[in-house]
Order: sequence, then structure tokens, then C-alpha cells
Amino acid sequence: MLHGAAMRHPRPTLRTFAAAWLLAIAGAAAAATPAASDEEAITALQDAYARAVVPGEQADLHRELLATVLQRIKRSHATVVDLPAFASAAATVVEELPAGTGDPADVFRKAINTALRPLDPYARYIDPRALAGERGEATGSFVGVGIEVQASEGLVQIVNPIPGGPAARAGLRPGDLIVRVDDQPVQGVPLADALARIRGEPGTPIAITLRRAGLPGDFTVALTRDTIRRELLRWSMEQDVLVLRLSSFSGSASGAVAQAVAEASASRTPRAVVLDLRGNPGGLLREGIRVADAFLSQGDIVSLRGSGSVLQRTWQADPDELLPGVPMVVLVDRRSASAAELVADALQFHGRATVLGQRSYGKGSVQSTYSLGENKGGLKLTTSLYHGPSGETVQRAGVAPDIELLPPAGGAAAPVRDDLAPAVQPGRTRAHVPTSRCAPAPASDPVLACAVAYLLAGGAPAFAAAGTD
Repeated sequence: MLHGAAMRHPRPTLRTFAAAWLLAIAGAAAAATPAASDEEAITALQDAYARAVVPGEQADLHRELLATVLQRIKRSHATVVDLPAFASAAATVVEELPAGTGDPADVFRKAINTALRPLDPYARYIDPRALAGERGEATGSFVGVGIEVQASEGLVQIVNPIPGGPAARAGLRPGDLIVRVDDQPVQGVPLADALARIRGEPGTPIAITLRRAGLPGDFTVALTRDTIRRELLRWSMEQDVLVLRLSSFSGSASGAVAQAVAEASASRTPRAVVLDLRGNPGGLLREGIRVADAFLSQGDIVSLRGSGSVLQRTWQADPDELLPGVPMVVLVDRRSASAAELVADALQFHGRATVLGQRSYGKGSVQSTYSLGENKGGLKLTTSLYHGPSGETVQRAGVAPDIELLPPAGGAAAPVRDDLAPAVQPGRTRAHVPTSRCAPAPASDPVLACAVAYLLAGGAPAFAAAGTD
């Protein structure tokens, strides 16, 4: 077996190799080529892994899979990856284990994800079961309890319960912190791994322990997993203004937008349109491009750049346009991300829409999922950064609104990322308007009320004057 061969022909540990590799690079006499260094780094990690796990068929399979994964990362990641350093980071997991004791699949997953974490917050190894769930989510449905989450304070914070899902029916709230899933603590667990615990088969039970602000202690809620189907788009008319609320860019978002516009325009053309992308986490790149293209008749939409900022592809708008000449607002907030930012950035740059709300999240990267073979799972990697028509990327920058809408005093707001760089076109923001100054209707949504008031006022000066106390 490969495990036995590794034991008969021991090699230096990966940490020793990495240190030697760095010294060799520093010396003028370094003779090894980068390719040879990569190969030796992979082999050293494979041998360390083989020593650490229980020998057998699974150990052999995952030992070979290590090489496949590292080579894919080197070849496809959007940044230039130092493979010996990456392999050394993975080795920190396997070298801590007593020889021959680790579960092959578990050690493999932890080693790869530990090394990926500092390189790319969106990259991870996905086990076969979780991979099937991710494919379903890309179509707009998945199995779980119906929550949108983010990492917070080393735990998992609920951003939004999805209406109609098990979590919403049980009364889970935005801001609740998930402490345990079925008695397994999630403190310090990577977000992807915590989500994998929450996912499962429809109809299976799950117990989630929560921590809620204002309550003296943690409490546990029993839920039953279900198939969650997002309502992709809802539309309504607010005082002759068409409001399109797009929850994500999964499925056929562009088709849903076109159908809603057709239905709303059947009797007469709307006076104005609001594209509401608040809380929209993104989704499929192609759907973001199609939605932006639907409201543009010319100009660049987005370009992709890979490792070394090499241009991969640029998309441009075609002449067809929905609701040409109709005034438009795009609403964003701190949870609008990825494809939602692509759309807001393109429409803002070309002057097709005014962006209202808050500075967006700042995720301008594209992830690709690579299958590793039948029953071997997959690898999700950031493969490109996208750049808007200005040539800038929203990565760690976000889209700055033309008019920032401020929550009322004491009102809740999503937390601001602490790693944001200057926003794309930071000078775009022309005014800062408290939502309390907007017209009261629709009273349940003051941000939407501001968007409608802006459009009915005919522009920023009249809107600002109308809102003056």
C-alpha cells in the first residue's frame, strides 16, 4: 500500500522541507525549479498525511486526492499561490496527530480547509453530500432550516430567516447567534462546516441552540429540515412606480425580471422602476450580467481578471433594453454582494440608475466549483475578480450609493466589515438622508419609501428639498 511505502521510505517533514526551501531560495546557489519544489511539497504532504491516518483504501484515495487538489489550486486560483507554503499550512493539521489514528476523510477535509482559509475566505473542500446540496442551492432550492447566516464573534449569526421556512416558523430572528447544532459547539468552526451540519435530508430533526440579545441564557429550538425554495422575485406597484424585489441571482433571475416587467407594463408603462437588491447575496455570474444587460443598451458591463490580473473576458450590453428612458433606482445595503454589486455598479456607472441605500458588502470575486470525481466531493475556488465598467473592482470596496439612506436613531443596521478598502467611485455619494425624512408610505419599509419619493420628486435636488424639515 502507499501508506506502507511511505513508512518504508521516510522523508523530511513538510515543515522541515518548507524551511529548507526558503533557505534555498535565499541562496544564490538554489538549483531547484519552482515546478520541482511544488512536486516535492506535494509529496511531503502526502507522506505526512499517510503517516497520520488510519491505513486502508480511504487513506490511499485521499492521499492521491491531495495531489489533485493542490495542483488544481495552483492552476486555477485567481491569485498566484505559493504551493510549498500552502502545503506547509495543511501539514499543521496532519502533523499534530499520533501516527495511524486520524480518520482519512476528516483529516483530508480539515487539512485542505485550514490551508485555504487564509488564502481565500470563499474557497473550501466540499464533501460529496454537501456538494449535492450546493448544486441544489444554485437553482434556488436547498435542504435546511431556512436561514441566511454570517460568521460573527466566532459563532454563526442569523442574518435573515427565510419566510415560510422552519426557522421563521419557529420564531428565529435576525441577530440570533447559533451556539450549538445537535449538541456540537460551533465556536471557531468554519462557516462552511457549520452550514454542512445544519444541512441534511428533508424531514430529519435538528436541535439548534441560540443566544439572543436581552435574554439571560442560551435556549434550544427543535426544528425539522425541509426543502427551502426561495421566492426569487416579487413585484408590486407603489404610486405608479414598479418595484422589483430580487432576492438572489440563482435560477433564472433575468427571466423573472423580464416577466415581471412585461406583466406590470401590460396596461401601461410604469412611471419609474426600483430594483431592490437589499440583502441580495449574489448568485450566478451569468444572471447578474443578464439583469444588468436588460436595463442597458450599450457599454461594458463587467470584465473578469484571473491570476496576475490577466484579462479573461469582457461582457458588453446589447441594444435591447427594458423600460428605456424610465427613471430607475437601485437599492443596496451592506448585505448586497457579488452579482448584486455587479448590477448596481454597471447601472450606476452608465447613468442608467441612481443607487440609494448603504455602501454594499464588497465581494467582487467569482467562485468556481470543480468536481474531484464520483463520490470524491468538490473544490470551490475563487477563480476571478470582476472589474466594473470603470476598471475598478468592488472586492473589499463595495459600491458607494449616490444617496446614502441613514437608519433612524436607534434603528438596527447591518454590521460594517472591518476590512473594507475605499469604495468604488467613493466621491459618488452626494447626500446623506435619514429615512425618517421620507414620505411615510409604504410605512413598513422607509427605505423603499425614500426610493419612491426620490423618483416621484424627479431627482436629487427636489428630493432633498422635499425632505428638508
